Amino acid sequence: MYAESAFLLVVTPLVACLFCVKGRPRLIVAALVAGMVSCLLSAYISATLAQVIGAPADMAAVEISPFVEEVIKLLAPLFYLAVVVPKSENINLMFVFVAVGFATMESAFYLLDATSVAPGFLALRGLSAGMMHLSCGMLMSFGFVQMWPHSWLRATGSVGLLSLSIAYHGFYNLLIAAGGAAYIVAIVTPLCTLAIMVAARSLRGAFGSGSSN
Repeated sequence: MYAESAFLLVVTPLVACLFCVKGRPRLIVAALVAGMVSCLLSAYISATLAQVIGAPADMAAVEISPFVEEVIKLLAPLFYLAVVVPKSENINLMFVFVAVGFATMESAFYLLDATSVAPGFLALRGLSAGMMHLSCGMLMSFGFVQMWPHSWLRATGSVGLLSLSIAYHGFYNLLIAAGGAAYIVAIVTPLCTLAIMVAARSLRGAFGSGSSN
């Protein structure tokens, strides 16, 4: 019940905002809401699957949650791509802000169960997990921008990108679960990944190879 209350408190102003803006700002807000809804649904589905198969917490975090979360996060962008012929920049916005909405809601849920955890640890955890979700979102946006115009690539490309995103997410969760030095690696990995992706996008734009259709 606490999770649902936190969800409603965070999402309600954003839903109201959808009726107050148009164009690209509306797309951004809609993507944030979709990401938050995806987070709530993923929590329900992951917990249910873990309970049904009797998976311990570590197994659920490494083998169930990455699969469920990445699949659910992909649904809203796929729906958007199916009903709209978007510009490349709008595809990027959709994937990135779905990831941001998901990470924001996940951090809010985490706070509900971590009231006794040190603020510094919470900030570090929120930063690393948020960057991990954002890295997955940027990875998906890069891939979909390139392959979506080619109908023959859509099915296999979507499965390939989703598999890569699940593997990256699972690797992050595995390092977090291992603790110790692996935990430090888990904190640093998303930051390095995101820095590389941002640098690659900047270089790609500088050489004029970006798609703007």
